Amino acid sequence: MTGPSPLTPIRILLAALATAGVSATATAQQPAAQPPAAKVAPAAKVAPASVKPLRGFKIRVASQASGEERNQQTDLWVLEVRFKPLRLIRIGLTDPKTGKKSRQLVWYLLYRAVNRPLPSKGDPNGVDPQNQFDAVRGKPLFAPEFTLVTNDNDGQRIYSDNILPEAQAAIAIRERLPQLKNSVQVVGPIPDATPYAAKQDISPVYGVVTWVGVDPRTDFATIYMSGFSNGYRYVRGPVPFTTLTQALAEGRVRRATAVWNGITTQNWTNIHDLLETSKTNAVKKQAIEAGNWFYVVKPDAAGPPASSILWRKTLVQRYWRPGDAVEQDEAEFFMQGPNDEVFEPRWVYRPEAPAITAKPAPAPAPVPVPKTTSADSPRPARN
Repeated sequence: MTGPSPLTPIRILLAALATAGVSATATAQQPAAQPPAAKVAPAAKVAPASVKPLRGFKIRVASQASGEERNQQTDLWVLEVRFKPLRLIRIGLTDPKTGKKSRQLVWYLLYRAVNRPLPSKGDPNGVDPQNQFDAVRGKPLFAPEFTLVTNDNDGQRIYSDNILPEAQAAIAIRERLPQLKNSVQVVGPIPDATPYAAKQDISPVYGVVTWVGVDPRTDFATIYMSGFSNGYRYVRGPVPFTTLTQALAEGRVRRATAVWNGITTQNWTNIHDLLETSKTNAVKKQAIEAGNWFYVVKPDAAGPPASSILWRKTLVQRYWRPGDAVEQDEAEFFMQGPNDEVFEPRWVYRPEAPAITAKPAPAPAPVPVPKTTSADSPRPARN
């Protein structure tokens, strides 16, 4: 069963711009005289990508899905994603309104995506789409979206990624990756599939995501990365556990129905496992019965189930840094919390419309900027 289009209205617009060959200058923030393509470093100054294609991309998130996901969505695809640690760069950025340039601190994330298909019975290299309701309309579209969320100080703040050609050019030089694409340039068909037996990845995508104006006092940050999978599910809830058991008795849900208790550190499970756990563990039984649960409902040819919300498969990575408004250093981004909790990247399902409404991130208060001898010559990146 195929799902709805993986594009929000904004992503549909980006896809249309990319298809028409419009560069990142279509973004209102960018000056027309500086298209991203013109800013990427010349090949003579950058090591060829073929020398060390995985140089520094140490964090790997495998292409994976549960049996329940693959049974629910037969055309499911999930890309393998590698990325480097979150980094900082100070660069002179031109204000598109005034034309004046000022030095700003840019947060950025580099990623590498490969289409490594999910195995299926009889075909170890991938899954053939089988749409039960509509004809398949061409190759799926790759249109990733990135959201940076901070959760400390005076509340939650949300930052969408910025298209910054000047920063992109400097980052490409620093990282020795001339093929870097921003979130507009990268929009297009998903990469060709790389079989598991292949000795070299086919058509890997190298991308960069940038943010400016992030509160320098930030201690905890989470990056949500959607568009690396077309995974989706329609979800109802939360409801008491007794509601689930009653629905099971009436045949409105199955024992295999996927459920989740809303705790971000815990994964989705199913009703069967909850019932079996309740038989053998009194403490967990009490927690299960006291919890409120989200549960998956299947759509049909008539459309989405009533009273359900669309959730999408999303990659999540958390970070901790000791907030320092004056001496910000990329070496202080940790994938481990202050109490030694490990922040590993995870595939999760996230509501299309966030359950928490957060106020837009205001511009941070001015902070002292250390002087440097060369504004546009950043130090070499750590691999």
